[in-house]
Amino acid sequence: MANIKRYTATFIPNVIKSKQIVEGGKQLVTEVEYTINAYETNNSANTLNVAKQNITFNYLTKDTTASDFIEIDDVTDNIVQDWINTYFSVREFELNCFLTYIDTGFVSSIEDDIDLENPYE
Repeated sequence: MANIKRYTATFIPNVIKSKQIVEGGKQLVTEVEYTINAYETNNSANTLNVAKQNITFNYLTKDTTASDFIEIDDVTDNIVQDWINTYFSVREFELNCFLTYIDTGFVSSIEDDIDLENPYE
């Protein structure tokens, strides 16, 4: 039975890319390049640093008139980290599969009999 490792990760924004939206004249964050710093939760000596990762945001669905809209000049690294954390908060398994691959070269597939109820080592 194959198992996936569990990692504790932090995300460090590197480059914030934006696009000018003609309607309303707002400038939106469309993509962020970031670095993943992680360690294996059961073995903190096993660390990973994965640079040049990208996350893209769907700017077409953003309401620039909403009260929670953040002007690009007010977007800080902490805000971007929160966006990335929120994204991965519902994708923990996918993140751990990716980091397991980076760490061990193991690529999970349908043939790998992974217990999805308890996939971690």
